[in-house]
Amino acid sequence: MIVPEAYLENSFFNHLSDHEKSVLNANASLMKFDQEEMFIKNESLLLSVFYIYKGEVKLKDHDGRLVDIYGEKDFIGLRYLFSEEPIFFSAYGVKGTQVIQFEKNVYRKFVSTNSKFLVDVFNKANENMTCLAKNLLSYKRNKINGALANFLLHYGEKGCLNFLKQKEISDVLGYSRENINKCLNNFTAEGYIEYTDEKIKILNTEALISIKKFG
Repeated sequence: MIVPEAYLENSFFNHLSDHEKSVLNANASLMKFDQEEMFIKNESLLLSVFYIYKGEVKLKDHDGRLVDIYGEKDFIGLRYLFSEEPIFFSAYGVKGTQVIQFEKNVYRKFVSTNSKFLVDVFNKANENMTCLAKNLLSYKRNKINGALANFLLHYGEKGCLNFLKQKEISDVLGYSRENINKCLNNFTAEGYIEYTDEKIKILNTEALISIKKFG
């Protein structure tokens, strides 16, 4: 499949030269998902860097429990550029998702010769993990209403509230699916969200912010 060069408009690639961008394109391929499908397997060696061009990707642990959701312009694999250790998660593209796959060695070469891009890679590589750690601590501090509001606000901003099962929300927040179901129904009844066919749409952001703060 032809790789859409529009991905290079992401400011992350600004410090690459025209030649480096050409090399990157020559070593890239595009994956499209018509249904939820695994493309990275837990405990495998990660030999590529993946860029989410469109849609969302679910990260799951070895038991199939949801750990995190990555959205458009997120990367998978930057933290493993110089690691030969097996990864601890599986990655699933959901329906409609497009992921660009790059050869890891190309990124290795770029960061060894381009100091500005090295800084960009370092910052981006730690971005999602830092955010996940902060959110997990916040979930534990809050009661279920506050934790769910925080979850919805975070992943809503990333455009990652599609194809989301109650069991998956339960996996991340640590509450039973039954309690998650009850809380979602309450949020729906209050007009904070719309929840249909595993898709959540936020209707009242300010209310969720208040619940996140005080709930």
